[in-house]
Amino acid sequence: MGIDDTNKIILGSQRFQGATDIDLSEKIVLQQTSKEQVEYDRYIDVNLLTVFDKERQNSNTFRPVSKYSVVFKNAYQGVSSYEPYYNYLFYTNIIQNTQNTLCYPNVQQAWSGFPQYTEFDFIRTDNDKPGYTIGQSNHQPFVSKSATTYNWNHYISYPFDNDYNKVLYMNDPEFVITWYWVSGDGIPYYIKEINNNIISFRCPMKHGLSVGEYVNLGITYNNINSFMVTSLGDNGSGSDEYIFNIDNVGFVGGTFSQGVTGNLKRVINPDYSGETTSEYYVRKHKIITNPQDAVVVNSGFEQNIFNLVTQYEKVYSGGTPLQSLSPSSCPRTSILEGSQSYNISFSRDIVLNNLIDNQKRPVTEIYFTTVWKGYYGWTNRLKEGHFFNAYLDGNTPNAWWDSNNTLSDSTIPFGTYFPNNINGIYPCYYTENLLSGDTIDGDYCEWNDYEQKERVISSKLHKFTFNQNYFTTFDETPNTNKFGYYYFPLNPMKLKVYSEYVEEGEAELVEDIPPYAFFSNLANGFRWRDIYPYGYVDSDGLGVDYPFTNGKHYPFKNTIFRIFSEGIGTQNITTIQDPTIDGCE
Repeated sequence: MGIDDTNKIILGSQRFQGATDIDLSEKIVLQQTSKEQVEYDRYIDVNLLTVFDKERQNSNTFRPVSKYSVVFKNAYQGVSSYEPYYNYLFYTNIIQNTQNTLCYPNVQQAWSGFPQYTEFDFIRTDNDKPGYTIGQSNHQPFVSKSATTYNWNHYISYPFDNDYNKVLYMNDPEFVITWYWVSGDGIPYYIKEINNNIISFRCPMKHGLSVGEYVNLGITYNNINSFMVTSLGDNGSGSDEYIFNIDNVGFVGGTFSQGVTGNLKRVINPDYSGETTSEYYVRKHKIITNPQDAVVVNSGFEQNIFNLVTQYEKVYSGGTPLQSLSPSSCPRTSILEGSQSYNISFSRDIVLNNLIDNQKRPVTEIYFTTVWKGYYGWTNRLKEGHFFNAYLDGNTPNAWWDSNNTLSDSTIPFGTYFPNNINGIYPCYYTENLLSGDTIDGDYCEWNDYEQKERVISSKLHKFTFNQNYFTTFDETPNTNKFGYYYFPLNPMKLKVYSEYVEEGEAELVEDIPPYAFFSNLANGFRWRDIYPYGYVDSDGLGVDYPFTNGKHYPFKNTIFRIFSEGIGTQNITTIQDPTIDGCE
């Protein structure tokens, strides 16, 4: 701030002869000569779309939701002499059971039927059953806040490691061939046929091979261990995925003989077998939520495509004593099968900062992991396997599931208790809760460094069977390998998507090569697949575009959760894809 010094004040006596000095006033003009600077004070036009996209791409916080449509067939009926169980069966032989009770009042009668649907439902609603969930000598007291955790537990997990030494088992019931192998050995095979032109190999699971690729059979002929695949399949429908052929160039000796078994590995280029040979393993999953984090609610008014199956069991007076169509002499409606759908979410954020998956890449996929708990004790301890173990061995369950086979015991701990009821003299089994940081086994997979792509060979399966001490199923001879229920515990949800094409580049010529890129001697450079940004969907439909608000992503997925009844009915689900929308409809 300053004064304009060009103005001058002169006394009157100095201006004129004889003039007097008088008071004068002059308006002083202040001039701005400097300005205070505010640190970081800037002006810029803000583009809200740009700010939104930047926040969206930088966010690793998720609130995932999945709608579960539970598909269940109540398939196994049996008989129980344990009062809390037989009082609440879905009865199938009511008249005969009632007559036996009236004729032999001093003899404990066994009542037959199905366990009610509430024993398998995601939310139990039987909080008011005398002698079972409430009252004296109940089986287990019912705590309402635990209604969603008695039968099932729900978690979020992600694949974080690979197990190359997991013992696996498979038998081909058609040709009565059995394999025991470790996951890193590759896919089992046997030589199906040999003629003058080709040698045909059959695999009990999808081999993943293409014509023109090579296969390492684990055997060597004249110092050669990789052989070109020249054709796929035989005359059977769908055989391309299970049968592959190589040319018979005049092999001699017993190396290639019908019935020979082994394990194969896929090879893209035998001259660079070190980087183009596939790896085989069982994925390991890490749990990142706790049981109380899961929020399970009815999905509005939505139900699945199957009807609710119920029956009314009436109490009637037909003389003395009072007669009824249930052992508890209480009128009620029993439920055989339900049709409710559920929404599963989590009460806390899922934050994926700095998490890497089993291939040391950023996590782009999480899993809704559902585990049978069975706290009310109807079933034995949980068993584990893969989808290739679901094939029946004749008319009996696969030998893998035998209770004496410890290799199929679940890695998830189990607990036991003796029922409160005085008739409970045998232990009841249930699956313990998993906690954040625990690990479980997942799918059997193939990975190829050169392709930078993972393939699921066979999905993880869980199986539970009934505790025969309390509920004996019909039409089964006593043995250690009973029919039971399967389900797929791991249901994936895409958070981001890898591109369908593989990028290549040299480090000194290409910027922003991701840290998970693979250096290929064959390509003489790095190879990787780009991760599509949120909101981008390519012409093939690859990509995700979930809602984003308040700094969080809100992914959603529809899940068909099917509980398979082993050996009863078809096990196949045909999914009808949504029609392509191209703007012309």
